[in-house]
Amino acid sequence: MADDPANPHDGLVVASILPGARFTDAADILATSDLVILAVPQPVLASLPLDAAAGVLIDATNAWEATDGVRAGTGPTTPALLAAHPHLRLVKAFNQFAYADLLPDARPAGAPGRRAMAVAGDDPDAVGAVARLVDTLGFDPVVVGMDAAAQLEPSGPVFGRKLTAPDLAAALAGDAGPAALNNG
Repeated sequence: MADDPANPHDGLVVASILPGARFTDAADILATSDLVILAVPQPVLASLPLDAAAGVLIDATNAWEATDGVRAGTGPTTPALLAAHPHLRLVKAFNQFAYADLLPDARPAGAPGRRAMAVAGDDPDAVGAVARLVDTLGFDPVVVGMDAAAQLEPSGPVFGRKLTAPDLAAALAGDAGPAALNNG
């Protein structure tokens, strides 16, 4: 967990809730982790030392007026990150549905009606690593190119919708049949 490791109060809280977890600074996590999920308000992204990233970054951010202020709704987050940091191994995932759905909606591989999650990116190795994580966590990964990242944002056609892999793929392709249109 990244935060100010000098704050002893936060360390005690985390140790009591998540035994074995520890606070460290963001630069250390970015430099030493194979996968890092960016799940912070967009204004915080500008303060993160993203140039230190050695592994794959998963952009789970969305533009929300409540946390981002006037920047909200100005467009997809991932292309802006890539423009500012072209060396990043960046994948867009984990942003299209609520974090509260992660546990109750997870299902074993092959389960009927298993919910799908889009994994958008152009680096095949990075996308593969994130797709394996998505599957391990209980969702069918639907791999798409980074050009589809905007469709995963709050103004996109799949945001907040509970779709199976075929329905998610169809919705992202612009072919939202009756099942995709009625499922949400």
